[in-house]
Amino acid sequence: MIQPNARAAAARGPAAARAAAASAAAALIGAALVGTAALAGCAQPAAPAAPPRAQASDAARPAPPVAPPPAGGADPVGQGELDDDAARLTQDEVARVLARVAKARGLPVLREVRSRVLTRGEILARVRAHVEREIPDGVLDHQREVLAALDLIPADYDFTAGMYRLLEGRIAGFYEPEDATMYLVDDLSETEAEETLAHELVHALQDQSFSLGKLLRFKAGDSDRLAATHALVEGEAMSAMFDVLVGSAFQMDESTLRKLVAMSTALSSVGDTPLVLQESLGAPYTDGFAFVQALRRDGGWASVDAVWRALPETTEQLLHPEKLAAREPAVEVAVPTAAALGPGFRVVFDDVMGEQALRITFAAYGHREAAIGAAAGWGGDRYAVVQRDDPQDPTRRAFALAWRLRFDRAADAAEAGKVLERRFGKACQQRASLGPLAWTARGSDVAIVAGPYERRGGGEVSAAGTCAGAKTWLAEVLKGGVGEKAGGAAGTGERRRGTGDGSRGSAREGRGRGDGGETQMWRWRSAGMRAGRGQGRPTDGRCGGAARGRR
Repeated sequence: MIQPNARAAAARGPAAARAAAASAAAALIGAALVGTAALAGCAQPAAPAAPPRAQASDAARPAPPVAPPPAGGADPVGQGELDDDAARLTQDEVARVLARVAKARGLPVLREVRSRVLTRGEILARVRAHVEREIPDGVLDHQREVLAALDLIPADYDFTAGMYRLLEGRIAGFYEPEDATMYLVDDLSETEAEETLAHELVHALQDQSFSLGKLLRFKAGDSDRLAATHALVEGEAMSAMFDVLVGSAFQMDESTLRKLVAMSTALSSVGDTPLVLQESLGAPYTDGFAFVQALRRDGGWASVDAVWRALPETTEQLLHPEKLAAREPAVEVAVPTAAALGPGFRVVFDDVMGEQALRITFAAYGHREAAIGAAAGWGGDRYAVVQRDDPQDPTRRAFALAWRLRFDRAADAAEAGKVLERRFGKACQQRASLGPLAWTARGSDVAIVAGPYERRGGGEVSAAGTCAGAKTWLAEVLKGGVGEKAGGAAGTGERRRGTGDGSRGSAREGRGRGDGGETQMWRWRSAGMRAGRGQGRPTDGRCGGAARGRR
């Protein structure tokens, strides 16, 4: 919100304004709780119940008229102090904040945004009800197997319970497109409520002009596209919010924001939160903010409006603007098969990771800088969770994972291989509970197989495969898995997915921009987090949110 100290800092000059922006970021950072599902607001169940197929993009639909944005990149906004004398936000207060945010963003207010104040228990109940309603049975369990098989969470980690632990006691509020209502927790201070509202009302304007509920709705196999859209949504909200706070988002440099996000995620995480989940928290905000700021430097908010009319199809396009300009599509990789595992195994879940997910996976292996460069060579991928049931014991099941990646060049695949080698070694690694994990790089391809392993009803997890079997499976995964050549380089056997002519696309430039990325395979949507007074409180909301520090 427009705080007196922020306004005074802006008046004192650029240095003071930058300091105020940094302070605001530390207090307001929104962060995405990772997982497979939107928890509340901006509906986006984000995991398939059946093998995904290529989907048509929604990017072509025209956007509604928007108010003309200021010329140039900085888009300065005049500031004025908001009322701060009520313990509860009134509808008049919401309307005043909405008008201020609309002026900063340059979008019209097309209809009223209602507000409701709920107890923490009531908001958590809404979150759980949404998950039960929107997420197909078994999806969260399958997502857990992806994380466990790749050594990203412990074999016995309760993924769903862990996500709720991160939410518990930290939710501040969210905007719900289904009823155009802003929900706030009833124990926020006046300032905290205003700050939360400022960010969330950007989402309300986005919803009114661009129909967020439709854009973020799950489509089979669309996780990478959804991750790109989510980053745009949150990056725009951060940029407009800073305009309201200190007059211009350009007072906040991107590297400082990334550091503040990292600090915030560390403060908000409970002790047993796996690193991959912590690393995923701020990615839509930092990557999205960098993307939106680059657009605004080129052409102000008008450039952002243009992207809403032709959305990024992959996180690669979001992270590398030259690839968005070229509309470079992804290589289409077929669902890996598992005949080598023997009878009974079937694919129960598959999806595309994308560059962001690959990058954060590599970063979780402990090589942050190497992860940035290695993931930047991503061209396409597909993973599959396979399962075998025990007809004699319904509580006993075997799982395994296959992941096929195509990189832009053989050198890029080799770079990714170095990250895997440092984590798992050159040979197959036989794990006590999760069975074998083997990988190989061949040409521009990388393949990883993990498992099988068995889970029993009592929680026991035990290996159910060997390295010899894993190596046979690797060979099977590498034999197929990439679409037929369609205009690609001779002999590559590759096909780019989405728009474009099937060529390799533009030369890779700007590799490694940014250091985070939302992993669509664990997309529990948007719990904003602030490193206020102590631990940050994520704000649930499929459109994102800000949250307050623990008292």
